[in-house]
Amino acid sequence: MFANSRLVVFWFLLKCSLGERNWIYEPLSVEAKTSDPSKLNIEPSLDRIGRDFTISINLDWNYDVDETTMVEAFSYRSASGNEKDYTLMPWTMPKQTYQQYTETYYQNIVYKNLANCSNLPEPDNTYPWPRGQYKLEKCVANGDGLPEIAPEGYYKIIFQVSGEVDWEFVMISKLTSNTNLLG
Repeated sequence: MFANSRLVVFWFLLKCSLGERNWIYEPLSVEAKTSDPSKLNIEPSLDRIGRDFTISINLDWNYDVDETTMVEAFSYRSASGNEKDYTLMPWTMPKQTYQQYTETYYQNIVYKNLANCSNLPEPDNTYPWPRGQYKLEKCVANGDGLPEIAPEGYYKIIFQVSGEVDWEFVMISKLTSNTNLLG
C-alpha cells in the first residue's frame, strides 16, 4: 500500500513537472462594460455544451488604438466565492501600452488560448489593432501561458483598457483540481 501511495505521488509530480496544469475551470459569469458602445460593443455570454460551460463573445471594434491606449489585468481569488473574500493574486498584468500588451500577453497567452475558437488577428497583425467584428465561439482556454499549479477556489479576472474608449471584461470561474493527472 505504501509503495502504491509513493507511486501515485511520483506520477502526480512527474505530470506537473512536464508542464500539465493541475486545475480545471468552470466559468460562472462573464460581463463587459464599455464607455462608448458605438466605438466598441462587447456582448459576452456563457454557453453550455453537455456538462461543460464555454464562453462566447461578439466584439464590434470601431476605433483605433494609439500610444495612449493602456491595458492592465488583475486576478483575485476567494475560497468561498463570497464577494468580500476575494484577495488580489500575484498573477496580474501591469499597466502597459496596447502595443506592449499585443507583443507579450496577447501573443503568449490570449492568442494561444483563443485562436482555435475565434477570428482574432494573428499576433503579427495586432498593432494597430484592426477594426472589425470578432467572434469568439464556445471557447475553452487550454491553459497555455497560465500557471500550472493553482489553489482551488473562485477566481475573478478583470481586464481593463483605457484610452479613447474605456472598457472592461470580468470573468468569474471556479477552479478545481484536475483528477485526470492521476490517471
